[in-house]
Amino acid sequence: MSLIKTIVIMLILVGVSFSSSSLIIRPQGGYGYFHSADPDSSGATYHAGARILLPASEVKRYGLEFSWFDVKNGGEFTSMGILIEQKMWNWFNSSIGTVGYFGFGEDSENIVGLMTNLGWEPNWDKPLKPFITYRTDFIFSEELTTIHSLSAGLALGF
Repeated sequence: MSLIKTIVIMLILVGVSFSSSSLIIRPQGGYGYFHSADPDSSGATYHAGARILLPASEVKRYGLEFSWFDVKNGGEFTSMGILIEQKMWNWFNSSIGTVGYFGFGEDSENIVGLMTNLGWEPNWDKPLKPFITYRTDFIFSEELTTIHSLSAGLALGF
């Protein structure tokens, strides 16, 4: 998928971003590095996706994440999984989730993995709330594959 398609997806996701006391939909996108055991398939990657979150308390959330990845030398694949988030000190966002990676690798396998995020999410009284996180995906294929990226997005409320 081209960069233009990714931008269009992000604009659509931003357009449907909303928040209420019971549901949060938060679009995100990012750029990083895909590292695998095969140096020929390692390289730059970008991703776009969204999270659907429910509040568990004022600082904790849980939900689903869907992301699409485009690896420069490794093709495209998608991921979907469950996650938990916590916001500490009114600005520090951390999350972890178990994720399935679909259409991954040369054989288009469906592989399980782990996703983590650590970053900044301000505690503003404004309707648009940005966030920036350092995201790491651990994909447990035949050999461990990792993706390290900066991810950013917007949410309304919460």
